Amino acid sequence: AVYSNQSLPVGNATTTRVVNSDLVCSSGGEFKTALNLNIFMTVWNKVIADGDYARYDWTVKVDPDSVFYPERLRLAVFEYGSGNDKVYLN
Repeated sequence: AVYSNQSLPVGNATTTRVVNSDLVCSSGGEFKTALNLNIFMTVWNKVIADGDYARYDWTVKVDPDSVFYPERLRLAVFEYGSGNDKVYLN
């Protein structure tokens, strides 16, 4: 699933899921990074409420300015297997 603050078509037959946020935040701190905790929590609460993640072994958060290769991820997480154990990788 792809989440946004508005419903938009992405790819073939996929539409973003809407979260109740303007997705705007300020930046700050020593490194002037995005202070986006509220946005982050709003989106993850929507992911949890939608519940689709529970049907899969892995859930991946991908930033919009990144390139994601699922086949490479499969190789990287293979050793962790699947099942009921929770694993956080960063």
